[in-house]
Amino acid sequence: MYSYPIKFEFPMISIGRQVDVKNGDGKFIMRASDPFISFKDSMSFVDGGGKQVYRAEGDTAFRFLFQIASMSTEWSIVAADGQPLAHVDDYWARMEEFKDIRVNVTSSTPVMQSDGRADVGGVLGNVAANFANNFANTAISSQMPARLVYQVKDREDGNVIGWVVPSRGTGWFDFLPYSTRKQILNLPFAARAYSPSYEFKLGNLYGPTVLKLKKQPDLFVDKYTLEKLGDLNDQQERWAIPVLTLVAMFERTRVKNMTD
Repeated sequence: MYSYPIKFEFPMISIGRQVDVKNGDGKFIMRASDPFISFKDSMSFVDGGGKQVYRAEGDTAFRFLFQIASMSTEWSIVAADGQPLAHVDDYWARMEEFKDIRVNVTSSTPVMQSDGRADVGGVLGNVAANFANNFANTAISSQMPARLVYQVKDREDGNVIGWVVPSRGTGWFDFLPYSTRKQILNLPFAARAYSPSYEFKLGNLYGPTVLKLKKQPDLFVDKYTLEKLGDLNDQQERWAIPVLTLVAMFERTRVKNMTD
């Protein structure tokens, strides 16, 4: 359906957010636009003839005029005929390197006596051990590095059909304190040279990478490329490309906010 690498190009100056999506052969696919002033959290995706092919709708029906007042954290992508294609939700997930770290405290006291009666000391010991496990694992989970991931479902509260996750180096950069990231990106040309990348996976968060989205170093215009690393069919591409267009817009805004 598409030829790769697909290119996402942001204009140097625009009123509101917008990005042009082009095929690997340079042909125009669509433009996604988020108006700067609007009463509704929604974006339009139009083809070269100006015909709407998709729209993205935020989970808040109202926003107070400007993008900075947008309150949406979840977005639904809908085809021109009104058919829901995908639901995008973002949240912080533990990084793969630490996903299996857990403690398991066990009690050495048996819960049953030799005559079959319950041993009160053993029962209380197991209760204490379970409490210690829950407390320790909650503490570990809150301290382990996490990164912002985008979960894609076939509909709200539906089946998980894909993920967009930062690549390992990008994930580690996001784990740095916000003040440190700002200091790095405020160095001359550092923000322009910073090239975060993101991996698109089908179904399983820890599955193989199918598509890779990467920001290209450029002194003037923000550009991202999407490379194909695995197999996906036309039906999957139909929702994956607008999802990744949406993610590119959000991530470009997030990086700009760190440097403004």
